[in-house]
Formats: sequence, structure tokens, C-alpha cells
Amino acid sequence: MAQAPKGKAAAKPKAKAKKADVAPVEDKAGEAPRFPLFYTAPRPLEAARHAKTTLSDDIGTGFAGNANAIPLNIVEFAVAARHYPLVFSNSAPFLPVAITGLRTGTNAFLDADGKRWARGCYVPAYVRRYPFILMENTEQQQFILCVDEESGFLGEDGERRLFDDDAKPTEITNQALEFCRAYHAQFEATQKFVEELSERDLLTDNSTEIRLSDDRKIQMQGYKVIDREKFENLPDAVFLEWRAKNWLPIAYAHMTSLSNWPAVLQRAADRAAEAQDAG
Repeated sequence: MAQAPKGKAAAKPKAKAKKADVAPVEDKAGEAPRFPLFYTAPRPLEAARHAKTTLSDDIGTGFAGNANAIPLNIVEFAVAARHYPLVFSNSAPFLPVAITGLRTGTNAFLDADGKRWARGCYVPAYVRRYPFILMENTEQQQFILCVDEESGFLGEDGERRLFDDDAKPTEITNQALEFCRAYHAQFEATQKFVEELSERDLLTDNSTEIRLSDDRKIQMQGYKVIDREKFENLPDAVFLEWRAKNWLPIAYAHMTSLSNWPAVLQRAADRAAEAQDAG
């Protein structure tokens, strides 16, 4: 079994998503557990269970085709701000997302066949992490590497095995573990930044009106942004603290990114035209 902290392994760990990793697992009577975006059947990687499991050679991003908002960590803001509006979710814990579409269920940043991310556009780490994820084993208070068994990217016929003949994780599994560890550390840093925004009451509800080519209008709402006036009126001591934490570039990248709404509109229009031509 691949684990984040080095130490003993649980035979049958009860793993659940970290509470703010988009969506927590909730075990309620009569309800199916809710997993983070994209994940439907994450299971801990175990040599016994996944001894012959292989990972597909060709993992596209078609699984993200229905997501018009992708979770983002603050370490990604500088590059992601070149392509997407970066906003904060409307409900606690107000985590940041990159807007990838104007309508629910439509990602405008996939290519024409809907299988690959648009060339030249930054692919969020949340997407690149799939189908792997770290999930919390509440009994042992540790994180365990899991894989979505219903991702469509697993089999037993390929060469990219997750465990070798000695039941040890292969390089593929080790690389996935390191990526997920790094992602989790960045996620915790993101939480601290958002907590600071919330405590200082810097997040405010926002909406954007986008005019379509046929003069119809779309009202984008249900998200938060940093209140620029409140931000600029922060005490000097806070600015110095944020500069030391490297938070100022993050705030400015967010504000700059809000000029990307027309680019999302254009991509959405292009995708619609491509779909019409194909039909």
C-alpha cells in the first residue's frame, strides 16, 4: 500500500477525502458518499488488490469535460491567471477555482474532440493528478494514496504496472505519490491564504455580465472575489506580512485574471461552432 507518511500500513483502511479537497466524504444513512470532483470510486492502492493493475498509456482529460470550474492551488495562480478567471467558491471554505466554462456541465478548454486540454493552455494540477489522490485514513491519522477504480484508465493488459512482482510500488506509483504529496502541501498553503482572506473580510460576492454575439446576455454569479478597496486599505503591517509570505503576487494575479472572462466566452463560442459543424 502506498502511503504519504512512512510507517505502518493498515490492512483495510477506511479512507476518506480531506474535508476541503473540494468535497468531503459523508457517510449518512441511505446516502452514497460524496467524493471530490471527478472521483467516483477511489480505493487505497494495495499490492494484494492491485497486483496486476496497470495504468493506461494514454490518459487524456476528457473526464473534465463537464467541469466549468476546476479547483486551483495558490502556487498555480501566476500561470493560470494568463488563461482563466480565478475566483473563490461562494460557500465555506471559499476555495479558489479556475473558470473553464460559462455553462454548468461544459468545459470550454478541451480541444475539438473533447479528449485533450486545449493546446497552449495551462492544465490545473487537480486535473493532472487524476486518477490518483491522497485520502485520509482517520483511524491511523495518515494519508494514503488511492486510485479511482472507475476512471477507465486502469486495466491488466498494459505494461505500466502499479506494483512489481515483489509487491513493491513501481516508479509510476512512486511518482504519483510524490505528486499527490506536493499537491496536498500546496493545498494546505492555499487553505491558510483563504482563511486569512476570510478572517479579514476581504472576500465579497461578485457577478459578471457577458454579452453574446447575438446580443443575448449571460450573468455569471455565485462566486467571490477579493474586494479591491478593502485590500488596498489593509494596514501597512499586513502588507509587509503578506509580502514576506509571498501572498501579494497571488492577490494581484487573482485580480488581473478577472479580465479573462471574454476569453472564456470566445472559447465557449468556438466550441459551440465546432460542435455544430461536426453535427
